[in-house]
Amino acid sequence: ATVSVLYCFSLTHMKQSLAILSLAAAGATALREPTDRPNIVMFFVDDLGYGDLGFTGHPTTKSPTFDKLAKNGKILTSWYSGCPVCSGSRSALMTGRQFVRLGVPGVFGPTVDDGLNLNETVVGKQLRKAGYKSAAMGKWHLGQREVYLPGSRGFDRYLGIPYSDDMGQARATPCKNDSFPSPIIGESRWEETWADYIADGHARSTDSVNPDPGGEYLPLVYQKDGNTTVLEQPLDFSTLAQKYSDFAIEAIEDFKDHPFFLYMPFSHVHCAASNQPELQYAGCNFKNSTKRGMFGDALAEADWIAEGVVNKIESLGLQDNTLMLFSSDNGPWMYGNKSAGSTGILYGRASGYWNVGKGSTWEGGVREAAFAYWPGQITPGTRTAEVASSLDLFPTATKLAGLSLPEGVYYDGKDLSPILFNDEGKSEHEFLFLYGGHHCNGNGPSAVRYGKYKAHFATAPGMSGCSGCHPICYEPLMLFNVDEDPSEAYPLAVNTTTGPYADVIAKIMAAKAEEAKTMHYGTLVKAPDQPGEGPGKYGVCCDRSKNCDCNGAPSF
Repeated sequence: ATVSVLYCFSLTHMKQSLAILSLAAAGATALREPTDRPNIVMFFVDDLGYGDLGFTGHPTTKSPTFDKLAKNGKILTSWYSGCPVCSGSRSALMTGRQFVRLGVPGVFGPTVDDGLNLNETVVGKQLRKAGYKSAAMGKWHLGQREVYLPGSRGFDRYLGIPYSDDMGQARATPCKNDSFPSPIIGESRWEETWADYIADGHARSTDSVNPDPGGEYLPLVYQKDGNTTVLEQPLDFSTLAQKYSDFAIEAIEDFKDHPFFLYMPFSHVHCAASNQPELQYAGCNFKNSTKRGMFGDALAEADWIAEGVVNKIESLGLQDNTLMLFSSDNGPWMYGNKSAGSTGILYGRASGYWNVGKGSTWEGGVREAAFAYWPGQITPGTRTAEVASSLDLFPTATKLAGLSLPEGVYYDGKDLSPILFNDEGKSEHEFLFLYGGHHCNGNGPSAVRYGKYKAHFATAPGMSGCSGCHPICYEPLMLFNVDEDPSEAYPLAVNTTTGPYADVIAKIMAAKAEEAKTMHYGTLVKAPDQPGEGPGKYGVCCDRSKNCDCNGAPSF
């Protein structure tokens, strides 16, 4: 009897031990040390201004998720975009390289035949080397052909609009008690918008050659396991946020036993095409939900998507293993008036005009609201004015994953670790050159940050311009102290190399000369046509026999 009891105890104990070992093996990655290949979430809101968030002082914005993360993390008050417009900014974020090195234009059109060169390594592909899973949700804008989409660039899955949400018409199924008129299919300002991009030098006129019906209606594209599907065309803005939320939460669930990278370049809050009331959109739960109008509703919806991601991560106990970063691709498109964002304090007073947002290298066009959040690693309730950039994501993620940067490639970004994890940390950017605004005498940067100073080599109004506004070239520069004067109201020096700031100016001009020596302006190499592609057939299309209109007008 004694033997029998011992045998039963031993067998039971063995089963329990095996069960524990099995559970440990299944969740080995989830239980890794917090700093061992942390998960990385990048919130990247489209056309969001520095003054649009609660944590940057907007009085009526509803952004409780972003505000809470910022409050409990580190606010980065001097984060700069890699370009003052869409594609250039995203290419810098994804590669850690200045967009001009890549040959990327400021903006890719919706039916172009090229995209970010295939020999460029993006964050998803880089982190795959360390065993990461990755997903992208939202606006990609680095080429809409399948070969250029995230699923072909190292990401395991993707759901989103491959470009800006004004680059085609969409539906918006009416909501109960909807006070806004329904969108009118067939009325869109896309053609005049594209003319603005070209006129401002952010896009190529050749991109409008060979009209393609794939550029008429916005598609919702899904990629997984090597397959690409157009789920909707034209997509429905009333249900888009729910689809985004479901996708992101599902990805976290599926990737929970691996380190993961979740890239969330929101389609919100970019102005929509002119067939959308007030040039904005939000789902039925968010229309008329804020005091800030449709822009505020759109931002509140983006915040809600982020809330679902944060809640999912916390429910799985992954928060101590997860770094969350937040910023915007560029400043607000001020031409959109109330349907666009706010530069806040970054109003470029010395410019003499109001349009200092998207498309300009005034602070309002390139300096973005930003924060970093990581419980146990980043001191809560802190902030830093040290210079950071979208260029820094790639080298920072590489370092945290325990990888080395690819050899033989020049990287402009720096590892953010010193300023994220050290309360007194210093930026590794001695000089951060800003490209994509107006430039003089051929190619070159428009501006540069050097410690507390910012120098403009040329200035111009933001995209779509303004009455009586003109580009200005400086000989050699216009200098501000943007720690003291973030509104760029009081120049320290203009068109001089002498005076009390002569040493600062000399150092900046020497650094500019060194930058020119390292800068190779890239060119795009078009990937070979795939089956079904060719002139007039590069746009995303659900069914060309239906002229890419597979979902029809809104239902009533």
